[in-house]
Amino acid sequence: METVIDNVAENAVVFDYTNFLSKSCQQRLSFIDALKYLVPSLEVTVKTTRKHISCAEQLEKKALKVLSSNASDTQNIIRLLYLAKQEGIKQLIVYLPYSLEEYQLDEINNKMNSTIEFVKDNTEQLLFILD
Repeated sequence: METVIDNVAENAVVFDYTNFLSKSCQQRLSFIDALKYLVPSLEVTVKTTRKHISCAEQLEKKALKVLSSNASDTQNIIRLLYLAKQEGIKQLIVYLPYSLEEYQLDEINNKMNSTIEFVKDNTEQLLFILD
């Protein structure tokens, strides 16, 4: 089974939840961010002038806007998985600072109806296969 996880993980997008928590605590809104919040149509103009960025970078940018360090880990991961689906990501590896409890994994699985695996039996690295 570990071999299957290794092969699947090669095509997966990686999201470092620990890094996200650190960045979200330090995040400050720029003037452009405030304008985009007040005038949503401005975001379309700003997006067209940017370079192409990877799926992982796009997911991280969206996650910084949507996820909250005040929300539970379960809620944040469910939101992250919705974002990943919107981006067309089929496999997402999430690095966690600690293991989730069984009831948290059950709640995520019930909301998302996705496959959850541990990467190389590491309970702090979860592979989500999104349908």
